Amino acid sequence: MAESRIGLWAVYVGIHVVTVLTQTFIAYWVYTRQWDRDGARWFIGMLGTGLLFALFFVPFLLPIGEGLRRISYTLSAFGAILTVGAFVAFVSTYTGNDLHRNRAVQGLFGAAIVVFLLLAPTNGTHQLLFADFTPVAEPFPHLAVERGPVFAAIIVLIQVPAGYGIYRMATHLLATRRESGTQLTMFIVGALSIMALDALSQYTSVFPLRFSHASYGLLPFYLLTAVSLFRFGLLDVKPVARNTVIEDLRDPVLVVDGRQRVVDVNEAATHVWPGIVDDVPAAFDRVCPALSDAIAMPPDEDTRRQLSLPYDGQDRHYSVTVSAVSKGGEEGTGWYSILLRDITELEQSRWQLQKQNERLDQVASTISHDLRNPINVTTGRLELMETRIDDLDVDATAREQLRDDVESVEDATGRMQDIIDDILTIAREGKTVEETEPVGLGDTARDAWANVDTKAATLTVVDDRTLQADRSKLLTIFENVFRNAIDHGPADVAVDVGPTSDGFYVADDGPGIPDEHADSVFDYGYTTSEGGTGLGLSIVRTMAESHGWTVEHDTGYDGGSRLVFGGLDGERWGEPTMAEPRG
Repeated sequence: MAESRIGLWAVYVGIHVVTVLTQTFIAYWVYTRQWDRDGARWFIGMLGTGLLFALFFVPFLLPIGEGLRRISYTLSAFGAILTVGAFVAFVSTYTGNDLHRNRAVQGLFGAAIVVFLLLAPTNGTHQLLFADFTPVAEPFPHLAVERGPVFAAIIVLIQVPAGYGIYRMATHLLATRRESGTQLTMFIVGALSIMALDALSQYTSVFPLRFSHASYGLLPFYLLTAVSLFRFGLLDVKPVARNTVIEDLRDPVLVVDGRQRVVDVNEAATHVWPGIVDDVPAAFDRVCPALSDAIAMPPDEDTRRQLSLPYDGQDRHYSVTVSAVSKGGEEGTGWYSILLRDITELEQSRWQLQKQNERLDQVASTISHDLRNPINVTTGRLELMETRIDDLDVDATAREQLRDDVESVEDATGRMQDIIDDILTIAREGKTVEETEPVGLGDTARDAWANVDTKAATLTVVDDRTLQADRSKLLTIFENVFRNAIDHGPADVAVDVGPTSDGFYVADDGPGIPDEHADSVFDYGYTTSEGGTGLGLSIVRTMAESHGWTVEHDTGYDGGSRLVFGGLDGERWGEPTMAEPRG
Protein backbone atom coordinates (compact mmCIF):
# COMPACT_ATOMS: atom_id res chain seq x y z
CA MET A 1 0.00 0.00 0.00
CA ALA A 2 2.79 2.41 0.92
CA GLU A 3 4.58 1.61 -2.32
CA SER A 4 1.48 2.47 -4.40
CA ARG A 5 1.13 5.77 -2.51
CA ILE A 6 4.77 6.60 -3.16
CA GLY A 7 4.41 5.56 -6.80
CA LEU A 8 1.37 7.80 -7.35
CA TRP A 9 3.11 10.71 -5.64
CA ALA A 10 6.19 10.16 -7.81
CA VAL A 11 3.99 10.27 -10.92
CA TYR A 12 2.36 13.55 -9.84
CA VAL A 13 5.72 15.15 -9.06
CA GLY A 14 7.57 13.57 -11.99
CA ILE A 15 5.10 14.90 -14.56
CA HIS A 16 5.83 18.44 -13.41
CA VAL A 17 9.57 17.86 -13.46
CA VAL A 18 9.33 16.58 -17.04
CA THR A 19 7.09 19.55 -17.89
CA VAL A 20 9.65 22.03 -16.54
CA LEU A 21 12.47 20.38 -18.49
CA THR A 22 10.39 20.29 -21.69
CA GLN A 23 9.48 23.95 -21.38
CA THR A 24 13.10 24.94 -20.79
CA PHE A 25 14.34 23.00 -23.80
CA ILE A 26 11.67 24.36 -26.16
CA ALA A 27 12.26 27.92 -24.92
CA TYR A 28 15.98 27.60 -25.64
CA TRP A 29 15.35 26.20 -29.12
CA VAL A 30 12.85 28.91 -30.08
CA TYR A 31 15.14 31.64 -28.75
CA THR A 32 18.16 30.41 -30.70
CA ARG A 33 16.46 29.19 -33.90
CA GLN A 34 13.07 30.89 -34.33
CA TRP A 35 13.38 34.27 -32.61
CA ASP A 36 12.59 36.24 -35.78
CA ARG A 37 9.39 34.32 -36.57
CA ASP A 38 5.93 35.79 -36.06
CA GLY A 39 4.69 35.15 -32.52
CA ALA A 40 8.05 33.80 -31.31
CA ARG A 41 8.42 36.40 -28.55
CA TRP A 42 4.98 35.77 -27.14
CA PHE A 43 5.59 32.02 -27.46
CA ILE A 44 8.70 32.46 -25.30
CA GLY A 45 6.57 34.50 -22.91
CA MET A 46 4.02 31.69 -22.78
CA LEU A 47 6.79 29.21 -22.05
CA GLY A 48 8.11 31.45 -19.26
CA THR A 49 4.75 31.89 -17.56
CA GLY A 50 4.04 28.18 -18.02
CA LEU A 51 7.37 27.48 -16.35
CA LEU A 52 6.23 29.50 -13.29
CA PHE A 53 2.89 27.70 -13.41
CA ALA A 54 4.51 24.24 -13.27
CA LEU A 55 7.57 25.09 -11.18
CA PHE A 56 5.63 26.59 -8.26
CA PHE A 57 3.25 23.63 -8.27
CA VAL A 58 6.05 21.20 -7.41
CA PRO A 59 6.53 22.46 -3.76
CA PHE A 60 2.76 22.15 -3.30
CA LEU A 61 3.19 18.35 -3.69
CA LEU A 62 6.24 18.07 -1.43
CA PRO A 63 6.05 17.14 2.29
CA ILE A 64 6.74 20.65 3.57
CA GLY A 65 4.79 22.94 5.89
CA GLU A 66 1.14 23.67 5.12
CA GLY A 67 1.81 27.42 4.91
CA LEU A 68 4.51 26.96 2.28
CA ARG A 69 2.20 24.70 0.30
CA ARG A 70 -0.50 27.37 0.28
CA ILE A 71 1.99 30.00 -0.89
CA SER A 72 3.28 27.63 -3.56
CA TYR A 73 -0.24 26.89 -4.84
CA THR A 74 -1.12 30.60 -4.87
CA LEU A 75 1.98 31.47 -6.89
CA SER A 76 1.21 28.62 -9.29
CA ALA A 77 -2.35 29.93 -9.70
CA PHE A 78 -0.94 33.38 -10.52
CA GLY A 79 1.31 31.73 -13.12
CA ALA A 80 -1.81 30.14 -14.63
CA ILE A 81 -3.39 33.57 -15.17
CA LEU A 82 -0.20 34.84 -16.79
CA THR A 83 0.03 31.73 -18.97
CA VAL A 84 -3.50 32.19 -20.31
CA GLY A 85 -2.72 35.85 -21.07
CA ALA A 86 0.49 34.93 -22.88
CA PHE A 87 -1.39 32.23 -24.82
CA VAL A 88 -3.97 34.79 -26.02
CA ALA A 89 -1.20 37.19 -27.05
CA PHE A 90 0.68 34.46 -28.93
CA VAL A 91 -2.36 33.23 -30.84
CA SER A 92 -3.38 36.81 -31.59
CA THR A 93 0.07 37.71 -32.95
CA TYR A 94 0.42 34.45 -34.85
CA THR A 95 -2.95 34.68 -36.60
CA GLY A 96 -2.72 38.43 -37.12
CA ASN A 97 -6.11 39.37 -35.60
CA ASP A 98 -4.57 41.61 -32.86
CA LEU A 99 -6.93 40.33 -30.16
CA HIS A 100 -4.35 41.14 -27.49
CA ARG A 101 -4.51 44.81 -28.52
CA ASN A 102 -8.24 44.96 -27.83
CA ARG A 103 -8.91 47.34 -24.92
CA ALA A 104 -11.50 45.01 -23.37
CA VAL A 105 -9.12 42.04 -23.42
CA GLN A 106 -6.28 44.12 -22.02
CA GLY A 107 -8.59 45.45 -19.31
CA LEU A 108 -9.77 41.94 -18.43
CA PHE A 109 -6.29 40.51 -17.90
CA GLY A 110 -5.05 43.69 -16.23
CA ALA A 111 -7.94 43.62 -13.78
CA ALA A 112 -7.46 39.89 -13.13
CA ILE A 113 -3.76 40.39 -12.29
CA VAL A 114 -4.38 43.42 -10.06
CA VAL A 115 -7.27 41.80 -8.19
CA PHE A 116 -5.29 38.61 -7.64
CA LEU A 117 -2.25 40.50 -6.32
CA LEU A 118 -4.42 42.59 -4.00
CA LEU A 119 -6.38 39.65 -2.56
CA ALA A 120 -3.67 36.98 -2.39
CA PRO A 121 -1.82 38.31 0.72
CA THR A 122 -5.06 38.50 2.75
CA ASN A 123 -6.87 35.45 1.38
CA GLY A 124 -6.92 33.83 4.83
CA THR A 125 -9.35 36.52 6.09
CA HIS A 126 -11.79 36.80 3.19
CA GLN A 127 -11.22 33.51 1.29
CA LEU A 128 -12.23 35.14 -2.02
CA LEU A 129 -9.47 33.47 -4.01
CA PHE A 130 -9.32 30.11 -2.25
CA ALA A 131 -12.15 29.15 0.08
CA ASP A 132 -10.35 26.30 1.84
CA PHE A 133 -7.09 24.35 2.02
CA THR A 134 -7.94 21.00 3.67
CA PRO A 135 -5.19 18.50 4.65
CA VAL A 136 -5.93 15.03 3.22
CA ALA A 137 -3.93 11.86 3.95
CA GLU A 138 -5.01 9.63 1.06
CA PRO A 139 -3.82 8.52 -1.42
CA PHE A 140 -0.81 10.50 -0.20
CA PRO A 141 -0.61 13.59 2.04
CA HIS A 142 -1.77 16.72 0.17
CA LEU A 143 -4.04 19.72 0.46
CA ALA A 144 -7.52 19.64 -1.07
CA VAL A 145 -8.20 23.09 -2.51
CA GLU A 146 -11.58 24.73 -2.98
CA ARG A 147 -11.70 27.81 -5.16
CA GLY A 148 -13.16 31.06 -3.88
CA PRO A 149 -15.76 33.00 -5.89
CA VAL A 150 -13.36 35.67 -7.18
CA PHE A 151 -10.71 33.26 -8.45
CA ALA A 152 -13.40 31.04 -10.00
CA ALA A 153 -14.79 34.09 -11.81
CA ILE A 154 -11.30 35.09 -12.97
CA ILE A 155 -10.70 31.64 -14.44
CA VAL A 156 -14.04 31.62 -16.27
CA LEU A 157 -13.58 35.13 -17.66
CA ILE A 158 -10.02 34.69 -18.93
CA GLN A 159 -10.99 31.45 -20.65
CA VAL A 160 -13.37 33.40 -22.91
CA PRO A 161 -10.60 35.14 -24.94
CA ALA A 162 -8.53 31.95 -24.68
CA GLY A 163 -11.38 29.98 -26.23
CA TYR A 164 -11.74 32.59 -28.93
CA GLY A 165 -8.02 32.30 -29.60
CA ILE A 166 -8.39 28.56 -30.07
CA TYR A 167 -11.29 29.24 -32.43
CA ARG A 168 -9.07 31.57 -34.47
CA MET A 169 -6.44 28.85 -34.71
CA ALA A 170 -9.15 26.41 -35.81
CA THR A 171 -10.30 28.73 -38.61
CA HIS A 172 -6.73 28.86 -39.84
CA LEU A 173 -6.60 25.08 -39.61
CA LEU A 174 -9.62 24.85 -41.90
CA ALA A 175 -7.96 27.25 -44.34
CA THR A 176 -4.65 25.37 -44.32
CA ARG A 177 -3.60 22.51 -46.55
CA ARG A 178 -3.69 19.09 -44.93
CA GLU A 179 0.09 18.80 -44.49
CA SER A 180 0.45 22.03 -42.49
CA GLY A 181 -2.82 21.44 -40.66
CA THR A 182 -1.28 18.63 -38.62
CA GLN A 183 0.81 20.91 -36.44
CA LEU A 184 -2.08 23.30 -35.87
CA THR A 185 -4.28 20.37 -34.84
CA MET A 186 -1.72 19.26 -32.28
CA PHE A 187 -1.38 22.81 -30.96
CA ILE A 188 -5.14 23.16 -30.48
CA VAL A 189 -5.49 19.72 -28.87
CA GLY A 190 -2.69 20.60 -26.47
CA ALA A 191 -4.33 23.91 -25.54
CA LEU A 192 -7.66 22.22 -24.92
CA SER A 193 -6.00 19.64 -22.68
CA ILE A 194 -5.23 22.35 -20.08
CA MET A 195 -8.84 23.51 -19.98
CA ALA A 196 -10.18 19.95 -20.01
CA LEU A 197 -8.01 18.74 -17.10
CA ASP A 198 -8.94 21.82 -15.05
CA ALA A 199 -12.67 21.26 -15.64
CA LEU A 200 -12.47 17.52 -14.91
CA SER A 201 -10.63 18.07 -11.65
CA GLN A 202 -12.99 20.82 -10.48
CA TYR A 203 -16.38 19.47 -11.47
CA THR A 204 -15.97 15.64 -11.55
CA SER A 205 -14.44 12.92 -9.40
CA VAL A 206 -12.24 11.50 -12.13
CA PHE A 207 -9.06 12.34 -10.19
CA PRO A 208 -8.49 11.10 -6.63
CA LEU A 209 -6.90 14.38 -5.50
CA ARG A 210 -9.09 17.49 -5.01
CA PHE A 211 -7.13 20.36 -6.52
CA SER A 212 -6.82 21.82 -10.03
CA HIS A 213 -5.03 19.56 -12.48
CA ALA A 214 -4.70 22.29 -15.11
CA SER A 215 -0.92 22.33 -14.76
CA TYR A 216 -0.83 18.69 -15.87
CA GLY A 217 -2.21 19.80 -19.20
CA LEU A 218 1.00 21.74 -19.74
CA LEU A 219 2.94 18.56 -20.55
CA PRO A 220 0.72 17.33 -23.44
CA PHE A 221 0.45 20.93 -24.65
CA TYR A 222 4.21 21.48 -24.78
CA LEU A 223 4.96 17.95 -26.04
CA LEU A 224 2.56 18.40 -28.95
CA THR A 225 3.97 21.87 -29.51
CA ALA A 226 7.51 20.46 -29.54
CA VAL A 227 6.56 17.94 -32.21
CA SER A 228 4.92 20.73 -34.19
CA LEU A 229 8.04 22.87 -33.93
CA PHE A 230 10.63 20.21 -34.72
CA ARG A 231 8.75 17.88 -37.06
CA PHE A 232 6.27 20.14 -38.83
CA GLY A 233 7.64 23.66 -38.33
CA LEU A 234 4.77 25.38 -36.51
CA LEU A 235 6.39 28.80 -36.64
CA ASP A 236 7.13 28.33 -40.34
CA VAL A 237 3.42 28.47 -41.21
CA LYS A 238 2.07 31.84 -42.29
CA PRO A 239 -1.70 31.90 -41.66
CA VAL A 240 -2.06 35.39 -43.12
CA ALA A 241 -0.44 34.15 -46.32
CA ARG A 242 -2.55 31.00 -46.35
CA ASN A 243 -5.70 33.13 -46.36
CA THR A 244 -4.71 34.31 -49.85
CA VAL A 245 -3.48 30.90 -51.00
CA ILE A 246 -6.83 29.38 -51.85
CA GLU A 247 -6.52 25.64 -52.15
CA ASP A 248 -9.01 25.52 -55.01
CA LEU A 249 -7.00 28.00 -57.08
CA ARG A 250 -6.01 26.25 -60.29
CA ASP A 251 -2.82 28.27 -60.67
CA PRO A 252 0.29 27.32 -58.66
CA VAL A 253 1.04 29.50 -55.62
CA LEU A 254 4.06 29.44 -53.30
CA VAL A 255 4.87 31.39 -50.14
CA VAL A 256 8.53 32.25 -49.48
CA ASP A 257 9.64 33.48 -46.06
CA GLY A 258 12.30 36.00 -45.11
CA ARG A 259 14.98 33.31 -45.12
CA GLN A 260 14.34 32.44 -48.78
CA ARG A 261 12.54 29.20 -47.95
CA VAL A 262 9.37 27.86 -49.51
CA VAL A 263 7.09 27.46 -46.49
CA ASP A 264 3.70 26.94 -48.12
CA VAL A 265 2.27 25.80 -51.45
CA ASN A 266 -1.17 25.01 -52.80
CA GLU A 267 -2.22 21.79 -54.47
CA ALA A 268 -1.71 23.13 -58.01
CA ALA A 269 1.97 23.75 -57.26
CA THR A 270 2.52 20.03 -56.66
CA HIS A 271 1.81 19.39 -60.35
CA VAL A 272 4.73 21.64 -61.30
CA TRP A 273 7.05 20.49 -58.50
CA PRO A 274 6.08 16.93 -57.51
CA GLY A 275 7.13 16.09 -53.98
CA ILE A 276 7.57 19.70 -52.89
CA VAL A 277 5.15 19.21 -49.99
CA ASP A 278 7.49 16.65 -48.44
CA ASP A 279 10.37 19.15 -48.63
CA VAL A 280 8.59 22.21 -47.21
CA PRO A 281 10.06 24.21 -45.59
CA ALA A 282 12.98 24.11 -48.03
CA ALA A 283 15.38 26.52 -49.73
CA PHE A 284 13.65 28.27 -52.64
CA ASP A 285 16.58 27.88 -55.04
CA ARG A 286 16.83 24.17 -54.27
CA VAL A 287 13.21 23.06 -54.78
CA CYS A 288 12.37 25.58 -57.55
CA PRO A 289 15.66 26.21 -59.39
CA ALA A 290 14.18 27.37 -62.72
CA LEU A 291 11.79 29.77 -61.01
CA SER A 292 14.55 31.00 -58.70
CA ASP A 293 16.72 31.83 -61.71
CA ALA A 294 13.90 33.73 -63.41
CA ILE A 295 12.96 36.08 -60.56
CA ALA A 296 14.87 38.08 -57.98
CA MET A 297 14.17 37.35 -54.32
CA PRO A 298 13.59 39.51 -52.46
CA PRO A 299 12.35 41.79 -55.24
CA ASP A 300 12.84 45.54 -55.15
CA GLU A 301 9.13 45.84 -55.94
CA ASP A 302 6.29 43.59 -57.14
CA THR A 303 7.87 41.48 -59.88
CA ARG A 304 6.27 40.08 -63.04
CA ARG A 305 8.04 37.62 -65.32
CA GLN A 306 7.14 34.97 -67.87
CA LEU A 307 8.62 31.51 -68.15
CA SER A 308 7.80 27.96 -69.18
CA LEU A 309 7.58 25.09 -66.69
CA PRO A 310 6.35 21.49 -66.94
CA TYR A 311 2.87 20.82 -65.52
CA ASP A 312 2.22 17.07 -65.20
CA GLY A 313 4.97 16.56 -67.76
CA GLN A 314 3.66 19.05 -70.33
CA ASP A 315 5.25 22.45 -70.86
CA ARG A 316 3.02 25.36 -69.87
CA HIS A 317 3.60 29.10 -70.09
CA TYR A 318 3.22 31.13 -66.90
CA SER A 319 3.10 34.78 -65.95
CA VAL A 320 4.84 35.04 -62.57
CA THR A 321 3.79 37.70 -60.05
CA VAL A 322 5.71 38.20 -56.81
CA SER A 323 3.93 40.22 -54.12
CA ALA A 324 4.88 41.13 -50.57
CA VAL A 325 2.74 39.51 -47.89
CA SER A 326 1.32 41.94 -45.35
CA LYS A 327 -0.14 41.02 -42.00
CA GLY A 328 -2.82 43.06 -40.31
CA GLY A 329 -1.90 46.08 -42.40
CA GLU A 330 1.77 45.71 -41.46
CA GLU A 331 4.12 45.96 -44.41
CA GLY A 332 7.66 44.69 -44.74
CA THR A 333 7.15 41.23 -43.21
CA GLY A 334 9.84 39.77 -45.48
CA TRP A 335 7.43 37.12 -46.80
CA TYR A 336 6.36 36.89 -50.43
CA SER A 337 3.62 35.11 -52.34
CA ILE A 338 4.46 33.86 -55.84
CA LEU A 339 1.53 33.37 -58.21
CA LEU A 340 2.05 31.53 -61.50
CA ARG A 341 -0.83 32.44 -63.80
CA ASP A 342 -1.24 29.92 -66.64
CA ILE A 343 -1.14 31.90 -69.91
CA THR A 344 -0.57 28.96 -72.23
CA GLU A 345 -3.78 29.52 -74.19
CA LEU A 346 -3.08 33.24 -74.37
CA GLU A 347 0.41 32.57 -75.75
CA GLN A 348 -1.00 30.14 -78.28
CA SER A 349 -3.57 32.75 -79.37
CA ARG A 350 -0.81 35.34 -79.58
CA TRP A 351 1.28 33.00 -81.72
CA GLN A 352 -1.68 32.31 -84.02
CA LEU A 353 -2.37 36.04 -84.27
CA GLN A 354 1.28 36.66 -85.12
CA LYS A 355 1.09 34.06 -87.89
CA GLN A 356 -2.14 35.62 -89.19
CA ASN A 357 -0.48 39.04 -89.20
CA GLU A 358 2.45 37.62 -91.10
CA ARG A 359 0.09 36.13 -93.69
CA LEU A 360 -1.75 39.44 -93.85
CA ASP A 361 1.55 41.20 -94.50
CA GLN A 362 2.23 38.70 -97.28
CA VAL A 363 -1.18 39.46 -98.81
CA ALA A 364 -0.49 43.20 -98.54
CA SER A 365 2.87 42.72 -100.25
CA THR A 366 1.20 40.72 -103.02
CA ILE A 367 -1.43 43.42 -103.49
CA SER A 368 1.20 46.13 -103.45
CA HIS A 369 3.58 44.46 -105.89
CA ASP A 370 1.80 41.87 -108.00
CA LEU A 371 -1.39 43.89 -108.65
CA ARG A 372 0.17 47.29 -109.04
CA ASN A 373 2.55 46.07 -111.73
CA PRO A 374 -0.23 45.09 -114.17
CA ILE A 375 -2.06 48.34 -113.36
CA ASN A 376 1.08 50.32 -114.12
CA VAL A 377 1.49 48.43 -117.41
CA THR A 378 -2.15 49.15 -118.26
CA THR A 379 -1.72 52.83 -117.45
CA GLY A 380 1.40 53.05 -119.61
CA ARG A 381 -0.32 51.33 -122.53
CA LEU A 382 -3.29 53.69 -122.23
CA GLU A 383 -0.99 56.72 -122.36
CA LEU A 384 0.66 55.26 -125.47
CA MET A 385 -2.73 54.62 -127.06
CA GLU A 386 -3.75 58.25 -126.45
CA THR A 387 -0.72 59.46 -128.39
CA ARG A 388 -1.49 57.12 -131.33
CA ILE A 389 -5.19 57.82 -131.71
CA ASP A 390 -4.57 60.87 -133.87
CA ASP A 391 -2.43 58.77 -136.23
CA LEU A 392 -5.22 56.29 -136.89
CA ASP A 393 -6.90 56.40 -140.30
CA VAL A 394 -10.43 56.70 -138.94
CA ASP A 395 -13.09 59.35 -139.06
CA ALA A 396 -13.56 61.92 -136.25
CA THR A 397 -16.48 60.10 -134.68
CA ALA A 398 -14.54 56.86 -134.29
CA ARG A 399 -11.51 58.76 -132.98
CA GLU A 400 -13.66 60.47 -130.29
CA GLN A 401 -15.18 57.12 -129.31
CA LEU A 402 -11.71 55.67 -128.88
CA ARG A 403 -10.74 58.55 -126.62
CA ASP A 404 -13.86 57.96 -124.50
CA ASP A 405 -12.99 54.27 -124.22
CA VAL A 406 -9.44 55.04 -123.15
CA GLU A 407 -10.67 57.52 -120.55
CA SER A 408 -13.14 54.94 -119.22
CA VAL A 409 -10.35 52.39 -118.83
CA GLU A 410 -8.18 55.04 -117.12
CA ASP A 411 -11.01 55.74 -114.64
CA ALA A 412 -11.32 52.00 -113.97
CA THR A 413 -7.60 51.58 -113.35
CA GLY A 414 -7.65 54.67 -111.13
CA ARG A 415 -10.48 53.18 -109.08
CA MET A 416 -8.56 49.91 -108.84
CA GLN A 417 -5.58 51.88 -107.53
CA ASP A 418 -7.79 53.57 -104.93
CA ILE A 419 -9.16 50.20 -103.81
CA ILE A 420 -5.63 48.80 -103.48
CA ASP A 421 -4.55 51.81 -101.43
CA ASP A 422 -7.53 51.41 -99.08
CA ILE A 423 -6.96 47.67 -98.65
CA LEU A 424 -3.29 48.26 -97.92
CA THR A 425 -4.28 50.85 -95.32
CA ILE A 426 -6.52 48.32 -93.56
CA ALA A 427 -3.99 45.50 -93.82
CA ARG A 428 -0.93 47.45 -92.69
CA GLU A 429 -2.35 50.01 -90.31
CA GLY A 430 -5.31 48.13 -88.85
CA LYS A 431 -3.18 46.35 -86.24
CA THR A 432 -3.63 47.16 -82.55
CA VAL A 433 -1.84 50.32 -81.53
CA GLU A 434 0.94 49.50 -79.06
CA GLU A 435 2.59 52.90 -78.67
CA THR A 436 0.82 56.27 -78.49
CA GLU A 437 1.85 59.86 -77.95
CA PRO A 438 0.07 63.05 -76.87
CA VAL A 439 -1.35 64.73 -79.98
CA GLY A 440 -3.53 67.79 -80.36
CA LEU A 441 -6.99 67.20 -81.78
CA GLY A 442 -7.05 70.54 -83.61
CA ASP A 443 -3.55 70.39 -85.07
CA THR A 444 -4.05 66.85 -86.36
CA ALA A 445 -7.42 67.70 -87.90
CA ARG A 446 -5.96 70.74 -89.69
CA ASP A 447 -2.98 68.72 -90.99
CA ALA A 448 -5.36 66.07 -92.34
CA TRP A 449 -7.49 68.80 -93.93
CA ALA A 450 -4.42 70.05 -95.78
CA ASN A 451 -3.89 66.56 -97.23
CA VAL A 452 -7.37 66.41 -98.80
CA ASP A 453 -8.74 68.20 -101.87
CA THR A 454 -11.32 70.18 -99.90
CA LYS A 455 -12.53 72.41 -102.77
CA ALA A 456 -14.69 75.18 -101.23
CA ALA A 457 -15.34 73.30 -97.98
CA THR A 458 -14.43 74.77 -94.59
CA LEU A 459 -13.16 73.18 -91.36
CA THR A 460 -13.87 74.57 -87.88
CA VAL A 461 -12.16 73.19 -84.75
CA VAL A 462 -14.85 74.00 -82.16
CA ASP A 463 -12.63 73.20 -79.17
CA ASP A 464 -9.42 71.33 -78.61
CA ARG A 465 -8.02 68.55 -76.46
CA THR A 466 -4.94 66.37 -76.22
CA LEU A 467 -5.28 62.71 -77.15
CA GLN A 468 -3.14 59.65 -76.58
CA ALA A 469 -2.99 58.27 -80.12
CA ASP A 470 -0.91 57.05 -83.01
CA ARG A 471 -0.74 60.32 -84.96
CA SER A 472 -0.40 58.63 -88.37
CA LYS A 473 -3.55 56.59 -87.84
CA LEU A 474 -5.43 59.57 -86.44
CA LEU A 475 -4.53 61.47 -89.62
CA THR A 476 -5.93 58.57 -91.65
CA ILE A 477 -9.18 58.75 -89.67
CA PHE A 478 -9.62 62.45 -90.31
CA GLU A 479 -8.63 62.25 -94.00
CA ASN A 480 -11.19 59.55 -94.72
CA VAL A 481 -13.98 61.26 -92.76
CA PHE A 482 -13.25 64.57 -94.53
CA ARG A 483 -13.24 62.90 -97.97
CA ASN A 484 -16.52 61.21 -97.15
CA ALA A 485 -18.12 64.55 -96.18
CA ILE A 486 -16.78 66.33 -99.31
CA ASP A 487 -17.64 63.49 -101.73
CA HIS A 488 -21.23 63.22 -100.48
CA GLY A 489 -21.94 66.88 -99.67
CA PRO A 490 -22.10 70.21 -101.45
CA ALA A 491 -18.93 71.90 -102.65
CA ASP A 492 -19.03 74.36 -99.74
CA VAL A 493 -19.81 71.78 -97.05
CA ALA A 494 -18.89 72.94 -93.53
CA VAL A 495 -17.08 70.42 -91.29
CA ASP A 496 -16.79 70.78 -87.51
CA VAL A 497 -14.37 68.94 -85.21
CA GLY A 498 -14.70 69.13 -81.43
CA PRO A 499 -14.27 67.19 -78.18
CA THR A 500 -16.84 65.17 -76.23
CA SER A 501 -16.73 63.94 -72.65
CA ASP A 502 -14.77 60.82 -73.63
CA GLY A 503 -13.58 61.52 -77.17
CA PHE A 504 -14.34 63.76 -80.14
CA TYR A 505 -16.76 64.18 -83.03
CA VAL A 506 -16.67 65.14 -86.71
CA ALA A 507 -19.84 66.73 -88.06
CA ASP A 508 -20.84 68.22 -91.44
CA ASP A 509 -23.88 70.10 -92.77
CA GLY A 510 -24.28 67.88 -95.81
CA PRO A 511 -27.34 65.79 -96.71
CA GLY A 512 -26.63 63.32 -93.92
CA ILE A 513 -26.97 59.55 -93.93
CA PRO A 514 -30.39 58.04 -94.72
CA ASP A 515 -31.98 56.21 -91.79
CA GLU A 516 -32.16 52.96 -93.77
CA HIS A 517 -28.37 53.04 -94.23
CA ALA A 518 -27.44 54.14 -90.70
CA ASP A 519 -26.46 50.61 -89.60
CA SER A 520 -24.32 49.84 -92.66
CA VAL A 521 -22.22 52.97 -93.18
CA PHE A 522 -19.15 51.31 -91.61
CA ASP A 523 -19.50 48.03 -93.54
CA TYR A 524 -16.85 47.07 -96.06
CA GLY A 525 -17.92 48.01 -99.58
CA TYR A 526 -20.76 50.33 -98.56
CA THR A 527 -20.98 53.39 -100.82
CA THR A 528 -23.66 55.60 -102.37
CA SER A 529 -21.47 57.01 -105.15
CA GLU A 530 -20.44 55.30 -108.37
CA GLY A 531 -16.77 56.22 -107.99
CA GLY A 532 -16.45 55.31 -104.31
CA THR A 533 -14.55 52.26 -103.05
CA GLY A 534 -16.87 51.64 -100.13
CA LEU A 535 -13.89 51.35 -97.80
CA GLY A 536 -13.48 54.90 -96.47
CA LEU A 537 -15.61 54.67 -93.32
CA SER A 538 -14.68 51.02 -92.76
CA ILE A 539 -11.06 52.23 -92.63
CA VAL A 540 -12.17 54.85 -90.10
CA ARG A 541 -13.71 52.16 -87.90
CA THR A 542 -10.65 49.91 -88.24
CA MET A 543 -8.28 52.75 -87.26
CA ALA A 544 -10.48 53.68 -84.29
CA GLU A 545 -10.76 50.10 -83.03
CA SER A 546 -7.00 49.66 -83.34
CA HIS A 547 -6.76 52.35 -80.62
CA GLY A 548 -9.42 50.67 -78.51
CA TRP A 549 -11.91 53.44 -79.37
CA THR A 550 -15.49 53.24 -80.57
CA VAL A 551 -17.06 55.15 -83.46
CA GLU A 552 -20.78 55.57 -84.00
CA HIS A 553 -23.07 57.46 -86.32
CA ASP A 554 -25.15 59.93 -84.31
CA THR A 555 -28.66 59.11 -85.54
CA GLY A 556 -30.12 61.93 -83.46
CA TYR A 557 -28.15 64.63 -85.29
CA ASP A 558 -30.38 66.39 -87.80
CA GLY A 559 -27.95 69.02 -89.17
CA GLY A 560 -26.22 66.63 -91.57
CA SER A 561 -24.04 63.71 -90.43
CA ARG A 562 -22.07 63.38 -87.19
CA LEU A 563 -19.57 60.66 -86.28
CA VAL A 564 -18.76 60.30 -82.57
CA PHE A 565 -15.53 58.68 -81.34
CA GLY A 566 -15.54 57.44 -77.71
CA GLY A 567 -13.43 55.57 -75.18
CA LEU A 568 -10.62 58.17 -75.05
CA ASP A 569 -8.92 60.06 -72.24
CA GLY A 570 -7.63 63.58 -72.79
CA GLU A 571 -7.60 67.22 -71.74
CA ARG A 572 -9.72 69.97 -73.26
CA TRP A 573 -8.13 73.31 -74.11
CA GLY A 574 -8.08 76.08 -76.73
CA GLU A 575 -10.56 78.26 -78.62
CA PRO A 576 -12.51 77.63 -81.84
CA THR A 577 -10.44 78.07 -85.03
CA MET A 578 -11.31 77.77 -88.72
CA ALA A 579 -9.39 76.41 -91.68
CA GLU A 580 -10.00 78.34 -94.90
CA PRO A 581 -11.25 76.65 -98.07
CA ARG A 582 -8.62 75.32 -100.44
CA GLY A 583 -8.96 75.41 -104.18
